Amino acid sequence: MGKLGGFGMIVVGVFLVLLGWLVQSAIVEWLLDIIGVVIIIGGAIVGIIGIVKLFSGGGSGGGSYDY
Repeated sequence: MGKLGGFGMIVVGVFLVLLGWLVQSAIVEWLLDIIGVVIIIGGAIVGIIGIVKLFSGGGSGGGSYDY
């Protein structure tokens, strides 16, 4: 940090203040809840697609040898 000038120190200070405010606010908790729900839904969709492909014979299963 010794190479930062006065303006650089101001930018870093403002960034740290905004980051601290963001962490303290409820916005982060709300965003994490939304991201968690999206990940759960995505995992369920991928799992369902995998089950459908497994039973329909689609994709590259262990027993499918295409020559």
